[in-house]
Amino acid sequence: MFRKGKTQFKFKTYKSDAAPFFFFIDIIPLDPNSFNKPLSSFLAKQVQFNPIMPLPMRVDKVFNGESTVIIRPNEPINFPINDSDIAIINPVPFVQLGFEKLLYFTEIRSQETLYYSLKQKAVEQWWSFTKDIYGNLPQLEEDFSAFLKAYLHTVLRTWLDGSDMIGAATQYCSIINDICKERMLRNVVSIEIDKKHKQVKMYNVKSSKYREKLKVQQKIDYLPELVDIEVFNLSQERFLNKTPSKAEIIDNRISCNRRELSYIPLLFYDDLQECMIQNMKLLENGMSKLLEPSILIDSKAILIKNHDELHDFESKEKYSWLNTLNKLDITSGFESLTSSLNKFHRDFR
Repeated sequence: MFRKGKTQFKFKTYKSDAAPFFFFIDIIPLDPNSFNKPLSSFLAKQVQFNPIMPLPMRVDKVFNGESTVIIRPNEPINFPINDSDIAIINPVPFVQLGFEKLLYFTEIRSQETLYYSLKQKAVEQWWSFTKDIYGNLPQLEEDFSAFLKAYLHTVLRTWLDGSDMIGAATQYCSIINDICKERMLRNVVSIEIDKKHKQVKMYNVKSSKYREKLKVQQKIDYLPELVDIEVFNLSQERFLNKTPSKAEIIDNRISCNRRELSYIPLLFYDDLQECMIQNMKLLENGMSKLLEPSILIDSKAILIKNHDELHDFESKEKYSWLNTLNKLDITSGFESLTSSLNKFHRDFR
């Protein structure tokens, strides 16, 4: 389950794993009581009301200080909320909240599994390797844009109107559930390699028979497939002062140090659908409070803009996901985690 590094234990990972991830907005607060150990429960409580959830939680790569791929939508994510205003996702503070959640979960998992604490050097190394990488994931880019637009259209708009939040949250979860269900039933994922588009399976179905209590039973297994993706490094100087388009990245594949890695697309849809089904059950039974959009508004992760403000080129550049994200403050996220750990050790001595 883990291997020993030079100075500490590490999670077992694979060099061919691109480890892509992105974020969705959750609508149910994290339940600290669902964690068994006191430290895990305490840390979960610190990010209980942070609604940005990384998917999947690539705690293994963060802890080891290895590269991951942040899924980057091709266009700014926005949606009209009334006749005059548009809500738009502000990439840097949005991802900042997501990274805070990721670091806290990395600490929880590493303490529970490896009995080691996350090191700042590993976090800085992980981010140094990750921040300039673009993975060509057209279907996931499209779907995560749809997930975030669904939140703006349902939960945010309803909250601003002061209307039925339970109904809006249920609708939001249902939209995501339906997209995930359709993707898994179709069992195909779109990929683009060497400028060629094709569709491949997300999983294979294996049927087997076994005997139980003198009766022959049939068992069906769904075996996830590894899918290849193109990965580009955008650290070249000419990309630092200009946000590239996806076409420019693909067209400059040689100078961008193009590589081919792999990932498991089924994980995204299966994990996200499971989360949405659980949320809908909690909402139906009235068993949980809602995470309101106020933290996203206050942190400027979501901005409300007039239609006219978003028509110029400069605005589109400002809210692009294809820049190098160098403005992200990884140090502050680690310092927040360290402060929480120190508080736990003081209070539970």
